[in-house]
Amino acid sequence: MNKVLFLLLVCAVGSAMSKMGMTFIKTAHDSRFGIDNFSCHAPAGFDGVKSCNAYTGDTDCETSLPVLCVNIDNSPRPAYPITDPGCTSCAMPYWFYFGWGRGNVASTTPVKASQFQTRQDIDAFCASTFGTGWKVESWNEMSKWISGMGGVDGLKYSGSEWTANADKMQSGGWGFFAYGNVRNDIRLWMHGPLDQSSTCWAH
Repeated sequence: MNKVLFLLLVCAVGSAMSKMGMTFIKTAHDSRFGIDNFSCHAPAGFDGVKSCNAYTGDTDCETSLPVLCVNIDNSPRPAYPITDPGCTSCAMPYWFYFGWGRGNVASTTPVKASQFQTRQDIDAFCASTFGTGWKVESWNEMSKWISGMGGVDGLKYSGSEWTANADKMQSGGWGFFAYGNVRNDIRLWMHGPLDQSSTCWAH
C-alpha cells in the first residue's frame, strides 16, 4: 500500500469515527402547566456541551445520551408567559425561540446514536419505548409560534385562541416548550434540520 492511499484510508476512518449529531437540553420545568422548556443552549453551570450545532452536530455519535421523543397530538398552547428578552443579535422575532411543541415529550435511557441507521430506526425505537405515535423530536417539527403570542400573563394565542388561529402559525427553532418532565442533567439526541449534516442517522 502506498503512503498516499494509506493516509486517505486513515482520514476516512477518522472521519467516520467523528460523525457528530445534534442535541438539545431541558432548561426548565413549569409545574403550573406540566411543561418543559428545551433549548440548544445549556443553562449556566452545566458540565458538558454548552450549545448545540444545528449545522454539523455538536456531540460524537458514539456518545450515550437519551433520545428526546415526542408524540404530537396538536394540543393547544398553554398560557406560558413569553416576553421580549431584548436580544439585539437575534435573527428572528423572539416568539420564534419560544414555540409550542404541540404535544408530549419523553426521554429514553441513554443510547449511542450510531446504532440507528435511519430516521425510521430511531422513530421505531421511540415507539417501542413509549407506544404508537411516538417518534424522535425533530428540528423541522419541534414547534410553532404566532406573532404576538404570550405576553406577561401568557394568554395571547393560548387555548382555544391558539387553535382558532392555526393559519397564523409558523415554524420555530433553537428552543421550544412541550408537555413533560424529563431529566435536565444531560443533553438529548434530536433529529437535526433536514438540509444540514447534523444528524447521526440518515434522514
